[in-house]
Amino acid sequence: MTRIISKLLLIVSISSFLLFLNSDNTKSCGPYYDENPFLYGLFEPTIIKDDSLSAFFLSPSFFSDYSQKRLLNPEVDNIKEWKDYFNNKYTSEDLSNIIYRSSPEDIKILIASKLNNTYSIIPKHLAKSNITKDFIAGKYSEAFKYLIFAKECEPQVTDNRKDAWSELIRDTTAMTELLEKGKLFYQETTDKYLKERYAYQCVRLAHYKKDFNLTIKLFDDLFNSLNFRSIIYYWALSHKAGAIRSLGDITYSSYLFSIIFDKCLSRRLIASQNFKSLDASLLYETLDYCKDNHERTAVWFLHAYLTNDFGSMKKLYALEPNSAYLEILLTRAIDKLENDIYEYWNRDNRTNWSNQFIRLDYPNFYSFVISCAKKENTLRPYFWYYAAGYLSLLRQDYDSMKENFTSAKRLTTNDEPEYNNRIKILEILAKVDAQKIIDENFESNILKDTKWVLDLKKYNSDDAFSWMMKRFSEKYYKQQDTAKAQMCLGFRLGKGDYPETVSPIDYRSNPGRAPLDKIIRFVESDYNRTAFDKYLIENFIYTKKDLYEIRGTLLLSKYDFENALLWNFSNIKNDLFLLPADPFQMNLNDCHDCDATVLTTKLYTKHSFAKRMLELENEIKSTSKNRAENYFLLANAYYNITYFGNSWMIIDFYRSHYSSDYDPNYLDCSKAEEYYLKAITASNDKDFQARCIFMAAKCEQNRFYIDKGFFQSRDYYYYYSDCEPNPQIKQENYRMYFKNLKDNYSKTQFYKQALKECKYFNYFVTNK
Repeated sequence: MTRIISKLLLIVSISSFLLFLNSDNTKSCGPYYDENPFLYGLFEPTIIKDDSLSAFFLSPSFFSDYSQKRLLNPEVDNIKEWKDYFNNKYTSEDLSNIIYRSSPEDIKILIASKLNNTYSIIPKHLAKSNITKDFIAGKYSEAFKYLIFAKECEPQVTDNRKDAWSELIRDTTAMTELLEKGKLFYQETTDKYLKERYAYQCVRLAHYKKDFNLTIKLFDDLFNSLNFRSIIYYWALSHKAGAIRSLGDITYSSYLFSIIFDKCLSRRLIASQNFKSLDASLLYETLDYCKDNHERTAVWFLHAYLTNDFGSMKKLYALEPNSAYLEILLTRAIDKLENDIYEYWNRDNRTNWSNQFIRLDYPNFYSFVISCAKKENTLRPYFWYYAAGYLSLLRQDYDSMKENFTSAKRLTTNDEPEYNNRIKILEILAKVDAQKIIDENFESNILKDTKWVLDLKKYNSDDAFSWMMKRFSEKYYKQQDTAKAQMCLGFRLGKGDYPETVSPIDYRSNPGRAPLDKIIRFVESDYNRTAFDKYLIENFIYTKKDLYEIRGTLLLSKYDFENALLWNFSNIKNDLFLLPADPFQMNLNDCHDCDATVLTTKLYTKHSFAKRMLELENEIKSTSKNRAENYFLLANAYYNITYFGNSWMIIDFYRSHYSSDYDPNYLDCSKAEEYYLKAITASNDKDFQARCIFMAAKCEQNRFYIDKGFFQSRDYYYYYSDCEPNPQIKQENYRMYFKNLKDNYSKTQFYKQALKECKYFNYFVTNK
């Protein structure tokens, strides 16, 4: 059997993603839309395939993984240089194991193994590597001598704290000894590669000793004589730059970090974090150190990156129009523009979206982008035309969009064919956005494009499709075609994927905006159905059976059992899920899981439940036989279909007390209370009456939580004695049934049972 409830529970949350915003609140029965629709989030920074810079996109999703970018990973860069040094004799894994995965203790074991010429005690991760065999055999002795020294330095320059709260302790004596040892090795070796690395270890030791003047002196003395520029030079330079900043010279330090950023990918992240020229005076002092325009571009980029001052783009473009840095700043500028627009709308969704964009107002920003594109002197002119086309679409300037995209396609290189698909997506969106009236002719013409966008599954095409369907929806609403409008909002993006735009609660809370009957008629009717109509129906979030169940459930929530059976559940009775518990069963304490585990002779569906409710009501009207028991069963059912009962899913789709905004009956136990009282009057059995009074007390207590606004989990689920800080629980107006039970039924067997099993009642009796 179809278990529709699991699907309904997944989609009940009402939190639509606002890809498009538009409104005409003079119209009736439609969602609220702002007057200026805008596209959001479809300009993907990933269109720039430069791993050396992709960490600097504005989009937060890229921050989480940029440390893993291989080009920016210091370990990858370092291993590559070591592979070159050893003429590719060792694998990257072997080198990584000994350089990064081995502790100083592991190296000591290797030394002992070399002395004893044995492999028996070598750690597993080193035992089978060729590098270990060569070490023991005495090959590359100079290189291994350096690696041993580097491992000796390692504990002194790494964070050796056990946790973040511990104090960082440096052994300055050991560091001084290692520094002298390193300088000696530097002098002794004739290998320029190793000499540079000894120099790096010395500079690093001095830096972590916080002897900043020595750090600077060592760098100048040891590196300047080498006339050698490997990555290690820039690694050491970052320590010199840090020492200079620690001594108070921020601008020269920032200049050095800009050099490191530009020249050394494996220190690019650290350099960007240490660049400090944020205000104008510091910025221009830093620029004064630059020797050429290229160096100035790195300074301007880092300044723009850290301050979001995209006016720097003009400065950078004037210096080096074909700089890759410009493309990153352009993506950041467009992302920031979209964010500003979206946040501005959130603050006041009744006003037009903001044109303000940091120091560049929006029209001037567009003019700058299109002027750069037309000069065709940037790194990739087609990218700038593409950006200009996207901005044109945001402005709803479709002629400019078409012109810009035509130029982008003309210039796009063969190695980046994805631009054609990205442009096609936006062109299709523009067709829908520009169309005033959605008629059958337009539907017929746009259907192929609509299917293409949905099926693409690349380049944020799902977001584009969702935006497009919201545009369709808004236009259908204006045309008073509310059924199609709702069908567009409930469109599936793929198999098993259900958007949250349309939920069953919508049909309860906003019947004008979510015309359930119209949608059902639209789905049922085969008359004059177009290909576009069929496409909407095939991909709607709910099937015809789902819609029947939703409508039947809404009728059950109004206690209209007859129509629920007549028009809905009778059509799908064999497809309904079985309820988890017996809705006619009742216990002293509410326990949904307990009720679900009790074996029952009869399992109910919504159909059989409604049928049984009608049978009980008709039996009460037609005969006095078993009237008290029937009232009691009805009362139990009315209680169990509320939030507090074991079968709440009969009248709702999600168990939350917030649903009271949509269905008052969901939290209202008054109907159950009414029938418990009727059961009392229809019976002379004192024990039965006591049970009914107790059940009415449960309804009374639940009303207290709702009426007084104390509906909190600690009030409902904790023991009564634990709730003493809320003395209102003992108010007479909410304990009249407990009082009746205590005063008039204390001799019954049920009274003793209730006193034993119900902490609330026990507390009431013993503390009154």
